[in-house]
Amino acid sequence: MQDVSLSMGSDHRGVKLKNFIYQYVAPNKEEEVTLFNISVLADVGAYDDKPVDYPDIVHEVANNLEYQSHGIIICGSGFGVTIAANRYPHIRAANCRNTREVQMAREHNDINVLCLGSDFVKITDIKDMIKAFFTTKFAGGRHEKRIGKLRNVWSKRWWSI
Repeated sequence: MQDVSLSMGSDHRGVKLKNFIYQYVAPNKEEEVTLFNISVLADVGAYDDKPVDYPDIVHEVANNLEYQSHGIIICGSGFGVTIAANRYPHIRAANCRNTREVQMAREHNDINVLCLGSDFVKITDIKDMIKAFFTTKFAGGRHEKRIGKLRNVWSKRWWSI
């Protein structure tokens, strides 16, 4: 199994969900390993319900993703963090609300950032969604060409593919 690293963040509306996910992937027990072979786990905030702007949290996660493999970002709807995350050229983010959406986003779009809306996802689905994020493989094939086009948007060479 490949080592993975995770950077997590949320605005004030997503703190409870972020903490739930953190406890799931890194149980607070002595000598227990993290789930999904996570070797580095960074929590960039927020840490309480004091208002914080989601673009600031996304920026911290995006900076970490220069060196880390996965990100999870949470706000109330999931829309704001998704829009903000996809402005960074090394990020492919999707706002998912159920396990099937996570699987499709990984298989077809090779997302490296899972965005969640704390007001919309069901807490009973979260563990399966997180598992799908870390275990679903990119399908490659015809999807690889599409990912290549997305990469080239940043280099302004899309039309040459």
